[in-house]
Amino acid sequence: MKKIILLTLICCVFVTNAQEFQLTNKYDVTNQRSIGQEEEDTWAVDVVVTNNPEHPFATLSIANFGLLDEMRISVLKEPSLEGITEVVKITLEYNACCASTEEFYYLVTNNDFIALPSIKNEYAYEPISDIHYIFPNQSFGKEGTILRAVLHYTETYTVKDIKILRSIAWNDDDFDSEDPIIAINY
Repeated sequence: MKKIILLTLICCVFVTNAQEFQLTNKYDVTNQRSIGQEEEDTWAVDVVVTNNPEHPFATLSIANFGLLDEMRISVLKEPSLEGITEVVKITLEYNACCASTEEFYYLVTNNDFIALPSIKNEYAYEPISDIHYIFPNQSFGKEGTILRAVLHYTETYTVKDIKILRSIAWNDDDFDSEDPIIAINY
């Protein structure tokens, strides 16, 4: 009985202290359309709140649409940032000779969506490291701060260590305009 109580307590501590993104159907992709020349295979899609599809909060440009393997929309609830109710993450996964992902993050307030710079990760083989945003309520998170970090993995795909690339103190929605962050693993 004591072992069961101890195990339950340990699980509760991990669940409450470190949340992960969860797949959701609260958001959806609509209005898929070709942009540019047909031979470019570039498409645009609108991202909407499912119960309000006429007002997209983002439009994503997808290069090499034919190589797109999967698109996932997930949320991180209550990220412990003042005024932010959740974080929406849209992951585009491509497969060709090499695998790659592109992640788009949106901070959700009561009436707005705030975009963070996108992140691209490319993999020639098994990922040994990649870049992600880390929010205060996640493992390795820091109070009141959004971290952009490189996560290094062991052979069993557990996080070996992290390297902070940028630390964004959360106090407003004024982000620098910058190009996507790219990590290449070759």
